[in-house]
Amino acid sequence: MDTTKWNYFQYRKAHGYPVYLRFTQDGLHAKFLHVIKEMGFESITELESKKIQLSKGHTRVLTVQESSARLQQLINGSDLLDQYGPESLSLQGGVPVYTYRKVGIMGLPFSKPCWELAVNADISQTDQMVGLRVILVRFLIQSLADQGVLAYWGTIQNEKMVVMKQHNSFGEAVFIDVNKRVVFSNAGEMKLESTLKIIRKDKETPVAKLMTREEVISFLSVSTCLLSFSGITQTMKKAIYELSARATASYAASENHATL
Repeated sequence: MDTTKWNYFQYRKAHGYPVYLRFTQDGLHAKFLHVIKEMGFESITELESKKIQLSKGHTRVLTVQESSARLQQLINGSDLLDQYGPESLSLQGGVPVYTYRKVGIMGLPFSKPCWELAVNADISQTDQMVGLRVILVRFLIQSLADQGVLAYWGTIQNEKMVVMKQHNSFGEAVFIDVNKRVVFSNAGEMKLESTLKIIRKDKETPVAKLMTREEVISFLSVSTCLLSFSGITQTMKKAIYELSARATASYAASENHATL
């Protein structure tokens, strides 16, 4: 009988997303508490955790624990991989496995509600904490993709969504739920109004330039935070099409940041 005590955290609890993190009660969660709270996870009671419906199709529970010696070797990887970036997605026994070098490794068994993330036992450096944010964003969008939720690297500034390259966002992402008409960022949540202004800082131009709707659809389709062998889901495609009808997007001017 498993007598392990767990601390559970739910993503955007007020909106009812069945997406959770759980940590053993050994202090590990305290190390990451500021990160998970910043990203919208809230602590839930033991009674609430017992009511989690694992049989529901969209439920995801990510168990976060320190890595074993064997997994630590996989996490550290080889310095030769640096040229390809810190992230990788592979198949092991038919299951997608996501690795962020020197930070953590996560299994993504899509047919199961319970996933696992093994983190570097010595995680503490700033770039590693950024890596942890990236991992959790990848987990969230994988968990919410079938519900049509979208996610992009960036932030909210003056009620505008500013999209950046991942390394410039420091692991921060903006989540958009077209059905619930809400936008989430590290700053909190914002109602998705009839229009959403998007500023692209991932590709700046000499002067600010508006994008056509076709360009917006293409951009929203290829720039999501979803890392998957099969690409974006049908529900994400539908959400992108609906969002493109209400979004106005423009490239940021490289020498004029007043537009932000």
